[in-house]
Amino acid sequence: MSAQIKEATPDMELFAAGCNAWAQLEFDTFLPSNSDDLTEFTKIAVGQTLQKPVSRLAYTLIQNDDKFLIAGYFPDPTMAPRAASFVMRANGDSLRPIGSSVFEISTSKGGAVNTDKMYAQKPVKQIAALDTGFVLLYEDGTVATMGDARFPQVLGRMISKDEPAEELFTLLDLDTLGDPVQHITACGYTAAALTESGSVYIWGQHPQSRAKELPFFPGLSRFPNYTEIGGGKDIADIALGETHGIALTKQGDVYVIGNNESGQLGIPSVMSVRTWTKLEFSPPQNAVVTGVAAGPHTSFMLLSSSLAAN
Repeated sequence: MSAQIKEATPDMELFAAGCNAWAQLEFDTFLPSNSDDLTEFTKIAVGQTLQKPVSRLAYTLIQNDDKFLIAGYFPDPTMAPRAASFVMRANGDSLRPIGSSVFEISTSKGGAVNTDKMYAQKPVKQIAALDTGFVLLYEDGTVATMGDARFPQVLGRMISKDEPAEELFTLLDLDTLGDPVQHITACGYTAAALTESGSVYIWGQHPQSRAKELPFFPGLSRFPNYTEIGGGKDIADIALGETHGIALTKQGDVYVIGNNESGQLGIPSVMSVRTWTKLEFSPPQNAVVTGVAAGPHTSFMLLSSSLAAN
């Protein structure tokens, strides 16, 4: 007696839009290898258990079970797990967790790379990097930052002799909300915190290299400010790129804001939008958007058919 074994079919899909100059959005045969930017959200990968992508300037990494999918310029595939585990500032300094509250911090000076250990005050849930600093989310829902004192606005807190920029200190404006933070995101000179209730708080500064342009995030300041998305909808996930953002509401709608020069908003023929704008995106049949992610000039949506079936 024999039984037919049903072949497992991928139930997760990854859609992307934005810069593809290094073919960093080209996985397998989903796209022709022409390195054109994607100005609309396009399916680039499928898998059983796709994790959120790690997208940097020239490459994208996606973990599918215990395997890493790689697109773009990434010379040594064996380094994919390590590259996916650290966050990096614009100057090359990086932070990588090696325990719940222990990190490996690498700094570059005079052409040499120095590696040391850094200890957090309590267990850390998530880390993110700005161009000039790092953001840490503790397991208890509080947020701390450290970075370059020349860019105080990206730290989201006051800097003093007792609380210098170069050391980790918590953001009191978030700590006193009574609404623990569940997720952080950062890129360029902007960071955001998503609370358990679904509220988003953003802080930072407009990039100096774009001083002649209007700010991409209205009301941006050195302290976390509540950001209304979709008329005050509760947010399930959010991700920031260098000059753009993408957010997923708890109702399943996707909103975008910011620069669209590389097509990263997924809205063709628009150079930028200065308010959170609902994306006209129709998921494939029996699929729902479960998460969003962003690289410097890219945006991603993770879709699941198994959750839709439930």
